[in-house]
Amino acid sequence: MINNESELYPFVTSDFSDRDCLVLAPHPDDESIGCGGAIIKHIKKGRRVRVVFLTSGDKGDFHGVFGKHYKDVRRECTLKALAALGVDEHEFWDFEDREVAREADKSYLKLKRLVETFRPGLIYVTSPYEVHPDHKATALMGWKVFREMKVPVAFYEVLMPLYPNTLVDISSEMQQKESAIRHYSTELYYNDYIYRVEGLNRFRTATLSPETKYAEAFFLLNGKLRDKDMSYMLLRHFFEPVPFWKRFFK
Repeated sequence: MINNESELYPFVTSDFSDRDCLVLAPHPDDESIGCGGAIIKHIKKGRRVRVVFLTSGDKGDFHGVFGKHYKDVRRECTLKALAALGVDEHEFWDFEDREVAREADKSYLKLKRLVETFRPGLIYVTSPYEVHPDHKATALMGWKVFREMKVPVAFYEVLMPLYPNTLVDISSEMQQKESAIRHYSTELYYNDYIYRVEGLNRFRTATLSPETKYAEAFFLLNGKLRDKDMSYMLLRHFFEPVPFWKRFFK
């Protein structure tokens, strides 16, 4: 029996910006859209942030507007966005756009090596609720590294809302986050992400105090989760398909 809504959804904000972190972005712009505010908070605390771009997003110019130089132009946009966030550590892994799943073994091995050397206190990855195949493949990498290496993982939302267990107040970081997104002129040509992100981050304050104007939502994987937590059961279903009713009888 659920006695309080807060058992299902967060009604207070959290702050885990006192840790060094890795950010896995399937494509350039995912990091700014999904967790740009959180990234800025880590930087403000003087923590190390390294953003890893799994692909160059080279198939994102759907109508060929930017021509053969699209990949280079998008990379220039990426560097400007990182600078706006305050990030000075990054890697481009250059897997083919929409093919991250096909490179699953290779990409996961690279991630394990990076975790061993960088030793992050937290890893941000796209959530399994996302529909893009690269976003889903990246989510699976996050799940595996949490299960095998016991590193806390925060799933973030880009194009699809997730069922969060953590909200982060980014009211003071929203303007800077939007500044970073604005540098992705190639992507804004096709989609007004600033308008949509503002709406999503404003909506995430529905259960918070009026002073919180914008928030980012995450599902945080750590050692404190319980197998029968509703949100955790829903999340596990993406990675370990088991008949839903059996979750209640472990």
